[in-house]
Order: sequence, then structure tokens, then C-alpha cells
Amino acid sequence: MKKRFWLFLLIIPLFYGGACQENPVENSSQTSEVAGEGGTLESPYLEEPGQNQISLPLEALKGQTFQTALVRRQTVLPEVKVTASIEPNQYKLAKISPRIEGKAIQVIVELGDLVQAGQTLALLDSLELGQKKAEFLQVRVNLKLARRNFEREQRLFIQRISSEKDFLDAKGEFERNVAAFRAAREGLRMIGVPEEVIKEMQWDGKNHPLSYFHLTAPFAGTIVDRNITMGEVIRPTDVPFTLADLTTVWVSLDIFEKDLAHISEGLKIRIMVDAYPNEWIEGTLTHLMNVLDPDTRTVHAHAEIENRSGRLRPGMFATVGIKIPSSNKQQSLVVPQTGIQQIQEKAMAFVEIEPGTYAVRKVILGTPVPPDIEVLQGLQEGERVTTEGSFYLKSILLAETIGADSD
Repeated sequence: MKKRFWLFLLIIPLFYGGACQENPVENSSQTSEVAGEGGTLESPYLEEPGQNQISLPLEALKGQTFQTALVRRQTVLPEVKVTASIEPNQYKLAKISPRIEGKAIQVIVELGDLVQAGQTLALLDSLELGQKKAEFLQVRVNLKLARRNFEREQRLFIQRISSEKDFLDAKGEFERNVAAFRAAREGLRMIGVPEEVIKEMQWDGKNHPLSYFHLTAPFAGTIVDRNITMGEVIRPTDVPFTLADLTTVWVSLDIFEKDLAHISEGLKIRIMVDAYPNEWIEGTLTHLMNVLDPDTRTVHAHAEIENRSGRLRPGMFATVGIKIPSSNKQQSLVVPQTGIQQIQEKAMAFVEIEPGTYAVRKVILGTPVPPDIEVLQGLQEGERVTTEGSFYLKSILLAETIGADSD
């Protein structure tokens, strides 16, 4: 009985030792687990388990360009992020209406057209305007006749040929015509007739009726709204055109009450719209309202942004980051944003160990500081992350993951 017991003790280590050495190729399998949910990424380019490295053979490097950037430190200011929308610059917005009622004879511009200052938007026909112009022309003729008569009577009175009564009558008639002329001219000015048009006005209008007038643009801009059709009667209370100078736009945002202590006019902000993801536009917070909305517990604010390219369009939604001044001068690690790839819904970076060999690192990101981004965990100062070529490394991992899943 004792001999069998000792024999059993001797067999156990021999059995496990043989099991550990069985199939050494499989136990040295080139499989590495990329940190994060989603399981493992099986790739022939990955090094031994636990190292999380990619080693590319020479044939895989052919035709590929790899560039790296240094993981470095810089000051990163904290941010308050809010949603916003793009609006026309309200200081460069015009609602164009006629000063007098008129019928639309011709509509020249369309919605979205770019127009220059003074350009005609529509041609209108106004009975009231025609009557005022005719009255002015009649008064102007009467004034000329009254002036001539007054000058003649004045000469005769000085020569003692005419009586004082005739002279005073001519003078009174002349002054009444001057007053009538000034009143008629001012009436035309009040309905928007330019002074140069008044001076050149004639009965012979070159086939252009006195009742016609042009609705013009007060400055260069874009027609952002049009509410006029040919033949429609347009009144001074109507707004047939809305003109906006979109070379600058407003980013309109609402700031929560809890963040107000850190925010003031003049702070630097970053704007990103859905149309251009990962592209941040710099600006300055130009206005902060003094009144809190009691329903939303927010304060309205806006920033004026340069938009000569026309890429920002009113109505777009935006994400805004407001940089908060801080007395904390501690610096954080940053890397270029092009050095970060999303793999299995996790932010990853490829750290170059040597040309052709890259460590796969899961990173925790902080505040974007375009063109860089703050890294809270996962990298060390002085390491080099792959920027150009990182998408190629990502594609290798994803391709192998899809292949492993299909198997």
C-alpha cells in the first residue's frame, strides 16, 4: 500500500510537466488583447500576449508612410462645453421694405442671391409716388416763373418804374413758391427718393413712368428671406426681402447658471459644427446678457465669428467650448489628434518602439487643444505616437478582428 502511494506522488509532477510542454507552438500564439471591451484582436502582426505590440514585416512596410509625434506637456485650460446655433450677425441684418405702397412690377433677385450695395432688388409702381413727383415738377416750374417775375419787379422798383405794391406782391408770390417747392422736395425725400434723382427729375422720363421706383439693397450681402411675387401690392409694413452680411456670423449659446461664475465677455472659445466634425474654429465671446431666463436657468450669449469663406451657415448646430482662465499652471500631456484612433469604441494610440514595431495603448482623453488633444492616461512624456500611418495600423487590427469573428 505504501509503495503505491509514493508511486502516485511521483507520477503527478511528470503528468503536469508533460502537459505544460505539449504543443509549444499553440502556447506561443501571436495573439494580443487590446484593452477595452470587445474581446481580443487576433493578428499575425501582434507580438506575444501581454505585450500589445504590432510588428510589421518588411513587405508590409512597402508603400506605407509613417510619421510620429512626441508626447509633450503644455498648459491646458479647463473648458465649459455648451450647444449652440449659427445665426446671422444681427448688427448686419436688414429687413427691406418700401416707404410707400406700390405694386411689384418686376422681382429681380432670388433667395440666396449675393447682391451689392445699391443693387435693385425689385421694381415697384406707386400711384402715390407718381402724384408726388408730378406735384414736385409743377411746383418747380411755378418757382422758376415766380423767381423771374420777382427779379423783374425788383429791377423796375429800383428804377422807380414799378410801384412798391407790385414789387411786394411779386416778392410774396416768390416766397410762397419757395415754400411749396421745399415742401414738395421734402415729401419726396421722406419716401426715399434720393437727392440726385430729385435734381434730375424731368417730365420726359425716357419711357420710365414717374410712378416707378426701385427697391435697393442698403449694403452688400445675401438674400436670406424673400416674400414677394410679381403683381403683389407691397405696403410699408411688409418685409419683401431680408438681407444679411454673412462675412461674419453669430454663434448663439445659452450658459447655465452654475457656470456663470467662470465666464465673462472676451473669453476664448472653440466652435465645431456637425458639417465639419473634428474641425474647430477659434473665436471670442463678444456678448453676455445680464438677464437670466427663469425657465431654463440660463443666460444668453453670442460670439462673432469670421465667415468670409461662407462655410458657416445660419441654422447650423454647433458645439462650443469656452476656455476658463485658471490659476493652475500645471501642464498636461498632449498629442496630435491625428495620433488617436477609435478601436472597439475606445481611444487608442500606437506608440513607436522602433521602426516597424508599435505598442497598442488604450488612452483616456481630456480637453481638445487643436490641433492637439490632452491625454489623461495611457502615455508617457517623451514617447512617440504614430500620426500618419495610424489609420493603416488600425485597419490591420480591424481586418484581423473581422477575420477572427468570421472563423
